[in-house]
Amino acid sequence: MEPLGTQLYAFGIVLLAGVNLGLFFDLFRVIRGLLRSGTISTPLLDLLFWALVTPVLVLYIILANWGELRGYVVIGLSLGFFFYRLILSSLVIAFLLWLVDLVRSLLNLLVTCAVWVGSLPIMVYQEARFYYSHRVRTRPKAGRFWKIRPRLRWRK
Repeated sequence: MEPLGTQLYAFGIVLLAGVNLGLFFDLFRVIRGLLRSGTISTPLLDLLFWALVTPVLVLYIILANWGELRGYVVIGLSLGFFFYRLILSSLVIAFLLWLVDLVRSLLNLLVTCAVWVGSLPIMVYQEARFYYSHRVRTRPKAGRFWKIRPRLRWRK
């Protein structure tokens, strides 16, 4: 029989594992919402979720009680997940969505700046070409220019 302190330590580690499981779950919920997964990608994302979460849970269980799977491990995982969903889930999802919007805005700004810098030489070339072609068409002819004499009118 293990001492109570060791069992409480193991239970706390397993509660933390449940919270971590909830965090991964919300992360994948946001990813699935952004990707708008279909009938093929949903099972693949679920498989990816469990492939990433299982080693983490095994590591937590090994840290908690050397890999022994007992009743309080299942109860601790369930309680940790439940408390996370009750208290922190909405805050984490709001933060993740804000972070996605921030990254999307920064990428939009970066692409806009890159397109602007890339198109700047083209715009300068087009302006120079327009100015030169407009100047050639509207330039007065040399013979006519000398025939025009301005008349000054003076008021008395």
